[in-house]
Amino acid sequence: MGSPSEESFTEIHRRYFSPDEDAAEEEAVTSACTFVLQAFENIRPTPPPRPILRRTYILRDREAANERLMKDYFDAAPVHGPNVFRRRFRMSQRLFLRINNDLENTYDFFKQRMDARGYLGFTSIQKVTSALRVLSYGNTYDINDEYLKMAEKTTRDTLEHFCYGICQLYGKRYLRNPTWNDLQKIYEVHLEKHGIPGMIGSLDCRQWRWYNCPTAWRGQHTRGDQKGPTLVLQGVASYDLWVWSAFFGVAGCFNDINTLEASPIIEGYISGTIPKAGFHANGNDYEHGYYLGDGIYPEYSIIVKTFSETFDEKRKYFKKLQESSRKDIERCFGVLQQRWHFIRNPCRMWHKDKIRMAMYACIILHNMIIEDDGKAICQNYIPEDLVELPQATTEERLANAQLLRSREIHNTLKADLVEHAWAIRPIRLNNDHDEDSEEEVVEEFEDGNFEDVGLDAGENEEEEGENEDDTEE
Repeated sequence: MGSPSEESFTEIHRRYFSPDEDAAEEEAVTSACTFVLQAFENIRPTPPPRPILRRTYILRDREAANERLMKDYFDAAPVHGPNVFRRRFRMSQRLFLRINNDLENTYDFFKQRMDARGYLGFTSIQKVTSALRVLSYGNTYDINDEYLKMAEKTTRDTLEHFCYGICQLYGKRYLRNPTWNDLQKIYEVHLEKHGIPGMIGSLDCRQWRWYNCPTAWRGQHTRGDQKGPTLVLQGVASYDLWVWSAFFGVAGCFNDINTLEASPIIEGYISGTIPKAGFHANGNDYEHGYYLGDGIYPEYSIIVKTFSETFDEKRKYFKKLQESSRKDIERCFGVLQQRWHFIRNPCRMWHKDKIRMAMYACIILHNMIIEDDGKAICQNYIPEDLVELPQATTEERLANAQLLRSREIHNTLKADLVEHAWAIRPIRLNNDHDEDSEEEVVEEFEDGNFEDVGLDAGENEEEEGENEDDTEE
């Protein structure tokens, strides 16, 4: 069989690779696709255009709401008196107007301005009232839509700006560490009320339930004795329930010891930035004061705990004195939660920084109310007393940490306080007279002489009369 010739190759190329045939085939495919698309267009109808969704506008009449608010509480002859104002706003009208004026003069958010439509916005009194109502009653954000005519988002933004403004304007004064002059007054009051010298305040922690904790953080914010995720608040309160130190925001899995180690109290004593004032107890001098704590806290030189076992009358008396004096911080937590239901109910915020700002704002307002009522130990505030102490060197930090964690100083201080409290304990001068009167009452009871006891006789007669009435009915 011979090899193919050039003519045969030309014939094969013309038959199978002819450009005329390729063009005809491509035209046929294009026509088929066009026919299919036209068929689909005829079968499926054209969808109507999507409507433009616009935000619904609600005419709330905020001007009438402002007039009603002024008439109820702020007119010359208001509908509700000062007692009702204090119960609903948690403070006096004088303090409310002071806070309102400071916020209005400092931040543009609290100034009444025109909106984009040319209408006047809310007044500063309406915004401050909205924030205080949410903090006081712990309601949802849309609760103010009925009385103040304020939308949910506006109420939420107002609360965030209010808490931020309170912390920025008053945090330096009402969340300060006690100065040297403050410590002298605190020592004097605590010695008079509790009978122990050198006491700065009571130290304790409290858990706040975080309802909207993110799922990824629930493990580190949950502890076995709590029902859900929590955030920890550590506070120091004196006899007048003033909060001298507040540390908030650590995870709920922390116990009191971990929270104390992470708090600025320990760092302040180690770095030497916390003002110190010495005191005298049982013939010995000490450089700084101390805090009363419960049994979980470590044996540091700044913490005084009670005794687990008492062997004599002195320790038994000091145990009772320490436990009763430590109730200051418990009373303070109770007043905080009763005054601000926002921190009594589970927290529904998402962001930690906003939660922390709300907690500190409630504590600052708590201290401001105590000062406004004239119940604060340190009533006169002197800004010049707030002196920033220099940071300690590395050698000084090591020495301060060693003195802070010294168990020997802790035991010596506790022993001196026991002797001092026992030496100045109140002694009744009429103990013998009280004992004689108690013996006479016991003898009369044993002899059956009940004729001279008028109170019991009257009560028995009333009970007999009630029984007779019931029988007649």
